[in-house]
Amino acid sequence: MFDFIVVGSGAGGATIAKELALAGRKVLIIEEGRNVPAERAAETYRIAPSGVEIWQTVCLGGTTLVSMGNAVRGVHEKLESYYLETEKEMGVTPVPESHMGNGTRLLLSVSKDWRFMPKAIDFSKCKSCGKCPLGCPHGAKWDANAYVQKAKASGAQIITETPIKRVLIVGEKAVGVESFDGKTFKANNIVLCAGAIETPRILMRSGIEGAGSGLYVDTFITVGGIMEGICLSGELNMSLFIKREGYLLSPHYSSFIVPYLMSKGYKVRPIDILGIMVKIADEPTGSVEEGRVIKGLSNRDVDLLYRGRKEAEEILIRAGVDAESIVSTYPRGVHPGGTCCSLVKGLEPLIESLYISDASVIPGPFGIPPILTIVAMSKNIADILTGRA
Repeated sequence: MFDFIVVGSGAGGATIAKELALAGRKVLIIEEGRNVPAERAAETYRIAPSGVEIWQTVCLGGTTLVSMGNAVRGVHEKLESYYLETEKEMGVTPVPESHMGNGTRLLLSVSKDWRFMPKAIDFSKCKSCGKCPLGCPHGAKWDANAYVQKAKASGAQIITETPIKRVLIVGEKAVGVESFDGKTFKANNIVLCAGAIETPRILMRSGIEGAGSGLYVDTFITVGGIMEGICLSGELNMSLFIKREGYLLSPHYSSFIVPYLMSKGYKVRPIDILGIMVKIADEPTGSVEEGRVIKGLSNRDVDLLYRGRKEAEEILIRAGVDAESIVSTYPRGVHPGGTCCSLVKGLEPLIESLYISDASVIPGPFGIPPILTIVAMSKNIADILTGRA
């Protein structure tokens, strides 16, 4: 019998499994995806179609493997000590100018509002190759597998390629989980960390009502145009950021820009694109159902994207980009959250012995990279579960 079953191995699951195992608890991690080397993480992308597409990777370590390494604090004062602990463990530091390429430096030169992005990257290993969203090939970027391996070294067991169907509930107490192939796993406590799309689905299939609403995804577009030979595509992206009310700007190359420009008659290469991401704190108006995800843009979201795009265009034009060549991508989201907020009160269990520790319990809108907050929150929950808080 396990003390804890942790469903999911992303930022939340890996953290809480590591903390529980280090505290001497008997832990089982169950992951839907497979174990892949970081540099092959892009093979595991899963796209949820909706008005706003939602991109995730399903593998051991979750979407942390294809993150940009950004480590930005949320506005959660109660997590201050956990933020500090997390930043130290991850080696969070602002991007040094030595690792900024020509595209980033050019953008830095045309606006005084840029701030250096804090990243969980070991810059002694980082080659500034631009491959963060595909999985780091140099072992420089922190991902949740670092914590999975620490959990394993402390006695945790790991099962991969095992999607969970439901939580087993006897009376009003969670006693285990069941996989889609009928296998059951028992434990004294269950912690769901399957993310803001799959965690509510597990709860729905478990007969727990009310999950799935309040979805936000930190919707973003990339605005870009032609700057011949600038080579933003081959450098560390999102090294800078500007935070405005409701949106964030950051240097970003998107492979979708090239075909957009070619369709307009431009002869252009990836190295000729200079771009800026516009990420908004979108309203939590989406929902997750068993067979689909519903996430569109509210009037407020459209307004924020418009304002962000206009500012991005102005910066690009000041940098020398041909105004006629500027285009933007369609809206996507990579930070789903908020879908179980209506079920939880603070860090209390949903029912006896059933907990959630992922972005589904972080209320939106959010609008900034969530990994640091998810890890800090999970450390807090682990302290509560082990009696340290």
